[in-house]
Amino acid sequence: MPGARFRPGRDGIRVTLRDDERAGLAAILEQFRQLLLGGRDPSLLRFQPPVHIHDREASEEFWEMAGDSLLRHRLEAIDTVEAGLDGAPLDGEGVEAWMQTLNSVRLYLGNTLEVGAATFNPPREDDQPREAARYVLYEWLGGLLDQLVTVAAGTLPPGMDD
Repeated sequence: MPGARFRPGRDGIRVTLRDDERAGLAAILEQFRQLLLGGRDPSLLRFQPPVHIHDREASEEFWEMAGDSLLRHRLEAIDTVEAGLDGAPLDGEGVEAWMQTLNSVRLYLGNTLEVGAATFNPPREDDQPREAARYVLYEWLGGLLDQLVTVAAGTLPPGMDD
């Protein structure tokens, strides 16, 4: 399939990004890693929502206990994606890390762009170039995620895609 960024193979799913895409995604992943480590960006709230809506203290306790483990898991997934940028085949865990990371970056961007179930306003001519670029990136990451899900689903044994 022309333009496919993921291809099934005997040894796993191969990543076939162009050089510019690979370099751009590597830069995005590093920025996202720094955002996660900084933890102060309000758009990251989606990654640590209140788990007890009516008990702020209980939510804070939960995130105090679980937050480091979840952060470590996200950072390990980013590491896995970075390791796969060179085209090494992805096994099941690698595919999962790619899906999680692409989706997480998209969620973050969606928050900054205020994308919701009923609100998605694509860029307009009068938008600032930076904001328009974030929309394009949001869509590109969605396309990558869609391609990966499609290829991964096609590699499942019969009866496993239900």
